[in-house]
Amino acid sequence: MKRIALYVMISVLLMACSSQQEQQQKKPSTLEQEMTALYGENKVIEGRYPDSLAVEAANGVFVGEREGSLLVFKGIPYAIQPTGKLRWQVAKPEPDSRLVREAKYFGHSSIQSRREGDAASLYPQGEDCLTLNVWTAADGMRTARRPVMVWIHGGSYVSGGTASPRNWGDNFVKAHPEVVLVSVNYRLGLLGFLDLSSLPDGKDYSRSGNLGILDQVEALRWVKRNIAAFGGDPNNVTIFGHSAGAGSASILASIDEAQGLFHRVIAQSGSVAFTSSREDCQKLTKMVLDATGAKTVSDLQALSTDAMIALNEEVGEYYRFPERDGAVIPEDPYSRFDGFNARLDMLIGSNSDETNFWVDAMGGEEKFELAVNLWYRYISLSLSDEQRESTNRFIDIVPEEKPWPAAELLNDLMFRGPAIEMAQRHAASGGKTYMYYWDKALSDPIYGACHASEVSYVLNTGRQIKMGDVHNPVLAAEVQQMWVNFATSGNPSTPVHYWPAYEGVQRATMVLGDSIHVLNDPLKEQRQLVAPLMQEYISPIFSDLLDKAPWYAGIAIGVFLAILLLLIWLVVKTRHYIKKNNKE
Repeated sequence: MKRIALYVMISVLLMACSSQQEQQQKKPSTLEQEMTALYGENKVIEGRYPDSLAVEAANGVFVGEREGSLLVFKGIPYAIQPTGKLRWQVAKPEPDSRLVREAKYFGHSSIQSRREGDAASLYPQGEDCLTLNVWTAADGMRTARRPVMVWIHGGSYVSGGTASPRNWGDNFVKAHPEVVLVSVNYRLGLLGFLDLSSLPDGKDYSRSGNLGILDQVEALRWVKRNIAAFGGDPNNVTIFGHSAGAGSASILASIDEAQGLFHRVIAQSGSVAFTSSREDCQKLTKMVLDATGAKTVSDLQALSTDAMIALNEEVGEYYRFPERDGAVIPEDPYSRFDGFNARLDMLIGSNSDETNFWVDAMGGEEKFELAVNLWYRYISLSLSDEQRESTNRFIDIVPEEKPWPAAELLNDLMFRGPAIEMAQRHAASGGKTYMYYWDKALSDPIYGACHASEVSYVLNTGRQIKMGDVHNPVLAAEVQQMWVNFATSGNPSTPVHYWPAYEGVQRATMVLGDSIHVLNDPLKEQRQLVAPLMQEYISPIFSDLLDKAPWYAGIAIGVFLAILLLLIWLVVKTRHYIKKNNKE
């Protein structure tokens, strides 16, 4: 009956989530007011400006602001903005210029659905979103050559942005002035990951399914060319991010266009498994064409920005990850970890309770349990009998303290398993590799060490992913030092904690929580059961369930009615039997 209830309730679950989001969007928001207050337009400066706040880059002179010991530069364009006829075109660098511009305000967030709790989505949006920000220590900036850390924000490739306080670099660089931190905006959703190559005039848009990734490549080219002027060392660049940002960093390590632009990678809860096949990407393309009535790219180009915003609201939930098109991203992205990127140092990891992050989004614990069980069944549809036997065995061995076994399976399928797959291949090919397992639980046991709970520790923002949590300052300080040490030298060890490299036998993993310690091959049996599934690129997108929901609901209603009829039949037969016996 529990399974029947699961199927019957999925439509209610989806409607409840949608209704909850609509109600949240209508309420006035303190966060929205906060983000609106941050906004401003960087202007061209004519006449005098303070030399002490100015940096000369190839595409202009940028005048930032002093924040205590830091110089901060916000909203620097790293490419020609992809507006008008440049929509869905690969980003191109701005021409060299001596134009003097302010760098006081974050650039626009990429077009995305506005959601309460997602700060970047509440910041002004626009197609002119290709900007970056730089935090650097003012002291000695002109002559310094500091390690550079480039932060790529998360958000499932459909949301997020550098304006969100959770992605700021000010506190991080104040605590670690020995590094320069850069954060990058890139195109999201329909503007960044929509494959238009199949349209009649789509020949010139063959890379449109991966524009967001190629935006990041262009940003890294800008960094390589200009970061020395900000006190950074262009020959010591680390890219890092979480979720889609970690997926991006992993993809950048795997594609030809990005080679030579960075030297180290930190992937927090994201991997090359966060990609979609060309076939799956075409489903989104069809939805866009159906929703707009467009037949060609030219038809889509004619849509106004407001129309694009409305279109995103209509079909944006059916998003795709970057496309395994065989041109930008290999059809087997794991293969690039078999030696192609062995020169890169990599630090890779995941959190112990990743999927618990979505408890609130699903409308509470009961609906979350229904959702993850449905998700598990959806995944099972594509598995062989042998693979399904492995996942069933996995469910059986999940420790009792984990309330949702299906959520633990999803943790390993979506996050931990792909991280291990990348790490062991990279290590086997001679690449320097380090693995971590984030186990610092939030105060509310419902969430555990959920997705993104490590970000406030790493970036030192104090902005917890779930409000009201208590920060562990000792863990924060040690983790930041580990990340900085890795960016500086390729070794995350600190004077307090030696971090051995990862390899395929011992599988040394740094457990990061209230206790920091090395553990060899944690959750070994779970790893072994999930490992054979990694080649399936299992990175299910929740919107896929919307396609399956009517099918599930139809089965559910049919089964429910059949059982109801059976019960009615049994009741009638029983009453008839009793009546007959009483007469006798």
